[in-house]
Amino acid sequence: MNEKMAVVSDIHANKYALYYFLKYIEMEDIKCVLNLGDFVQIGPNPYEVSTKILNDTRFVNILGNNETSLFENYETKADSEIAHRLWTKEQIKENLEKIKKLPETRIILKNNVKILMIHSTKNDIKGMPLIYTDNIESFVKDYEEFNTDIVLFGHTHEKLYIEHKNKTFINPGSLGCSKNGTIDFCILKIDDNKNIECEFKCIKYDKKELIKDFSNVPDKEFLVKTFFYNLT
Repeated sequence: MNEKMAVVSDIHANKYALYYFLKYIEMEDIKCVLNLGDFVQIGPNPYEVSTKILNDTRFVNILGNNETSLFENYETKADSEIAHRLWTKEQIKENLEKIKKLPETRIILKNNVKILMIHSTKNDIKGMPLIYTDNIESFVKDYEEFNTDIVLFGHTHEKLYIEHKNKTFINPGSLGCSKNGTIDFCILKIDDNKNIECEFKCIKYDKKELIKDFSNVPDKEFLVKTFFYNLT
């Protein structure tokens, strides 16, 4: 039996991108979504997004840095960043404790293929290939300890597909916060012979309502300019 799943990352509290994505997987009858984290913060809809993701049984979830940061010491952060985190925590309400219980990594098995789900490694500030300027070996080494066939990661908001030393590395891009203002994700298929097929998807959507929702978000000017600059 062939396994077919959607891989998403960096939804960033964008309910409009999420709803468009959900319509797509319903039409395609996709029943498994691997979510690589960063689904709250930055965007204006943390409650709606976290509620859907935490309660939709199709989703397999891990934490990203925007989730783990909600539980950090805020004293070393800029006031605007602290304000946004406190606002996010207030918005997500009862979902906060559920988020806290999610793991930072998962290893799952599909058709005898081992898949690592991780948002980023501790050394990964900007991600492959941006900080691994010497060669691909330094990038691959960060994931050796997991001993999996596929590595799924996010964080950079950049799509990536690399095959190296019998391993496949995939970044689906950002679902809710892409540079082009599109909904980016990928469809991963694994057949009975362990053949891997990855198809990147890019969906356009109406972004006007998203911008309107930023009216009461702390640090909104910086966030819109930095992360949603093509959405105006």
